[in-house]
Amino acid sequence: MRMCHSFEPKSSNRFINMKNLFFDMDKKEDLVEKFSNLPKRKLSEIEKQLIFILIEKSKIQRERSMAILNKGFMIFFAFIIVAAMSNIFEIINKTYIIYLFLFSITVLIVAAYTYQSAVKKEENTLDALLDSFLK
Repeated sequence: MRMCHSFEPKSSNRFINMKNLFFDMDKKEDLVEKFSNLPKRKLSEIEKQLIFILIEKSKIQRERSMAILNKGFMIFFAFIIVAAMSNIFEIINKTYIIYLFLFSITVLIVAAYTYQSAVKKEENTLDALLDSFLK
């Protein structure tokens, strides 16, 4: 007799995620330890303003890249709709439809890459700022 449902995990992704969770916990513990070893001094008003400006600048850069990503998605969907409509009603030649589709994919990839690079740069900047305070 065959059972329909199995109680075994279907993939080992759960265990990989647990490993990553433990690595993240180690990083968090190291960060907490660094904070506990900080000298107990107050930041000057100029240091606070510089930190605030740096964080605001990174937020603006992220919002710009998010706007580029949103426009990339809009262009992608517009090209796909135009390609689908022209394919249905046979308005445009098939080769032009293929070029339109490839161009839309290219726009989407460039927009996603721009967003990813901006987020990575922001993360590196904030990590460097945090490390400078923890030294």
